[in-house]
Amino acid sequence: MKIAVALLTKKFIRLSEPEFKEVYSRSWKRLYGIAYSYLREKAAAQELVQEVFIKLWQKRDELAHVNNLDAYLFRSMKYKVYEYFDRLASQERLKKHSLENFQEEIHPTEEVIAYEETLDMINQELEKLPVTTRTIFRMSRFERYSNKEIARQMHVSAKAVEYHISQASKRLRLRLSHTLLFVIIPALLH
Repeated sequence: MKIAVALLTKKFIRLSEPEFKEVYSRSWKRLYGIAYSYLREKAAAQELVQEVFIKLWQKRDELAHVNNLDAYLFRSMKYKVYEYFDRLASQERLKKHSLENFQEEIHPTEEVIAYEETLDMINQELEKLPVTTRTIFRMSRFERYSNKEIARQMHVSAKAVEYHISQASKRLRLRLSHTLLFVIIPALLH
């Protein structure tokens, strides 16, 4: 027992494989007990203990700063437990957020159908407009060109572009009175 205590309190520069095996066999139960006391779940506690020892093995050449291996393992185990609870909390927040967003989209198919119907109505009204007015309005509202870009492409003045957009907007406001348009038209006519 004194050898084990001496091994755990020894200052290591590099941990050899036999020393690692000894530390593992001497410390595993204690670290498992710590993890289990917090988690109350055997598999999760075992997994965290394994993670601590994997990390110890990976850092076996970098232990010069460790004065007490026993304390180092204890702190590592506590850190893994905190990390575990952080992951659980993050998963719960994500799950809650997903459920809230899912509740908001109970009828996405109905919304898509209503949107498509409204868009069809807008397109039908736009087809009744003169070609230049219709083209300028579509470039502005659907393709998001600036008035300058439209003027350059259509070979008209910026004032003419504003006039055509205004005419199309007035026509749509007058012709379309469907309830859903109160949601969609302001976005298009901004």
